[in-house]
Formats: sequence, structure tokens, C-alpha cells
Amino acid sequence: MFAGPVIIGLLAAGIALLRLWLGNHDAITQVVWAEDGLFPLCIEKAGFFTCLIDPFAGYLLFLPRVVAGLVELFPQSAWPLVTNLLAAGIAGLVSALSFVVMRRFGAGVVVSVVIGLLPVLAPIVGLEALNALGSMYMLLIFLCTLVVAFPSPALSHRWLPIILVALLFLLTSLTIPLAGILLGLIAIQALRRVISLRATVIWVVAIAIGLIAQVVTAATATVPRAMAMSWESVDSWTRGTIQGLLSYWPGLTSDDVSVFGMTTVSPAPLTGALVVLALGILALVLLVRGGNRRVGIALLLLSGLAYGALPTIIGWASNRYFVIPALLWGAALLVALDPWIRRTRVWALILIAAVMAIIWWPMFAASPYRSTPAPRWSDEVARIQYKCNLDPSLMERPIFSPFWPPNWGDGLAEPTHPDINCFVGRKWS
Repeated sequence: MFAGPVIIGLLAAGIALLRLWLGNHDAITQVVWAEDGLFPLCIEKAGFFTCLIDPFAGYLLFLPRVVAGLVELFPQSAWPLVTNLLAAGIAGLVSALSFVVMRRFGAGVVVSVVIGLLPVLAPIVGLEALNALGSMYMLLIFLCTLVVAFPSPALSHRWLPIILVALLFLLTSLTIPLAGILLGLIAIQALRRVISLRATVIWVVAIAIGLIAQVVTAATATVPRAMAMSWESVDSWTRGTIQGLLSYWPGLTSDDVSVFGMTTVSPAPLTGALVVLALGILALVLLVRGGNRRVGIALLLLSGLAYGALPTIIGWASNRYFVIPALLWGAALLVALDPWIRRTRVWALILIAAVMAIIWWPMFAASPYRSTPAPRWSDEVARIQYKCNLDPSLMERPIFSPFWPPNWGDGLAEPTHPDINCFVGRKWS
């Protein structure tokens, strides 16, 4: 019973570390990625509980702060290795649970395995989000969405699974406000009576508690999140949606392209809007037609659009905002193909897997942006030690990869700020 999830979890953790190592052989021991260094530094300066509730980008980022408490227990020189091992372990746990959710729903073994591994296999993950503790909210949202889209009877009728899922939803909503989208999915499943009233109430309350904490945090943050809606941001969302889909075939693009070196062709201006509209219409058709599998696919399509739209339209486009949509849409396609995959001979599946491996290989290794030490962490630790031993009254600022934070942390506020008193820095080891 437990062998399958354990194998999937270990395989996922191994893939995450392998992709990082292939990107740069020093990545696992020399890259402290952005917030993954800033959060344990905060705890080192101000204490665990102070940093646990300190806003970042105007909202709570709860679970990465919790895990940072574990990282801070180790010597600073060990932070890269500890961080990467913890991130790989979390990815493995999410992959194992995703596999369990799909199997309990009734999906085939092949589809369940691939969906379970998708968070560490998908090409788009390797651009920036791979094995980063600060990006674990993507894994949480992916798992939570699968739970609601493909619920098994035990998940909504037995007390222990209901409470465990509620805890997952609470932690996710305390980590990222995007969890509010889950409320709409739960409402649809509750109206269809595939989720019990008891589970619906408990899950909604769990998410609501987290969202209330997020609202309070956003309202009181010293540095609020910058937000600006415009037609340009809407256009960025629709164009980003295409890029997210095309990431499954590395090298394909929806930008301007050169045709045999003779001319340049631009895509139609409404291409992105048409793709978004097509995905929305397909999802609505599947919802109307009904059936647990069809509705589950529809919820993955709709929620993927919502997860990409919300942060992009109120802010700016980033590849990070299309990781969750790409994962959910990949899972939706796999569920749609499940009946056909079950009937396909093993040799054909092996051939398809080989072709996919060839297509994905150019983006299997983590991107240079994600995996290159910038700066090498051992050099940064040595620099802090040297400078602080020269003059313990100084203030220093550690730099994390990829030469982060920008502008020397001017957009950040204490205690989640890279400034460090040399009375602390001279003790680094």
C-alpha cells in the first residue's frame, strides 16, 4: 500500500536534485536562492516567531518561514545543502500525495505516476521554481487543486482525511492568497454533492482563516505589494498563457519568429485571448456535460486560468505565475487520455515516453539562471566573516543568488531585510 507513494516520493526528490545538479554541479552546495537565504537570515536576527508573521511582498508566506526555522539551526555554510535537501523532500512528499489522490480517485497507474512527478518533471519548473523553498506554494496549490477536483469518498466522509485536508488547506492559505480560488472549486463540488456538507464547511472555514490572516497582513504591511491593473497586464496574462502551454515543447514560441531568415512573422494580436477563450469554453462544456472525470478536468482548466490571471493582471507577468497553470493543464490532458492509456500496449507507452524525453531534454537541466551560483555561497560566507572580524560595528549585506535582492534590498523592510549586524556576522561559520 505504501510502496508506490514512497517510490514516487523518492523518485521525485531525486529528479529535483538531479535537474539542479545538471544545470550546475555546484548548485546543490553553493546556491542559496533568494528568499531561501533571506528567511533564515531574518530568524537569525530577530527570532523565529517574529519572522514567521513578518510580511513578504505584502502577504504571509507561512510555510517557507517555518522551514527556514530548520535551515537556521545549521551553520551558515551548510545553508545551500540543507535548503536543497529540504526542498527536494517537500517536492517528494507532494508528488507522493498527488499520486495517492489520483489513485484513490480511480486514475490508472501510469497517469497517476506521471501526474505525481509532473511538479518536478515539467520543463517550465526548471526555469526558476525548481527546488526553491520560497516557491513551495506552487506545489501546495497543485496538490490542493487535485484534492478538490478529484475527491475520493473517504476524503469527504471520514473525519481523519477531512481534518488532514483541512490542515493542508489552512497551511496553503496561510502561505499564499491564491488559495482563495479553491473556495470556488469546493463550491462546485459541494453543489454536485461529491463533497459532503461536513467536509465543505470544515474546508471553507480552514481556507477562510488563512485568507483573513492574509488580509490583515496585507493591510498592515510596512511595504505593501505593488498592484496596478491595465489592459497591458491583461494582455500579458493571455500571452503568458500561451507561453505556459508551449513550455511543454521547449523551443516553441508565440513571439516574433524569423521564417527561413527571409522575413519576420508576428502572431495575431488576439492569439492569447483566443487561447484563453478556448480553454474557458472547453471547461464550461465539460462542466455542463457532467461526470466526475469531466468535471475534474474542467476544474483544472478553469483554476489554471485563474491562478495565472490573478497575480499577472494585478501586477506584472512572470514565468512563476504560469507554473501552476502549466502543471494543472498537463494533469488535465493526462486525465483526459487516461482511458486510452489504459488500453495502450506497454511497448507503445515506452515509445511515447522516449519521444517525450527527447522533446523535454533541452530543458531538463535547471536553467543557468536558477542553478548558477551568483555569488558562490562559500565565498559570501567568507566575505561576511572577514569584513565583520575587521570591524564588528559595521553592518553587512549578504547577497543571495541570483545576485539578490536587487538594489541592495531597498524594497524590503526589517526584519526581512539583508542587513546584518557584524556582531552576528562575525560568528558565521
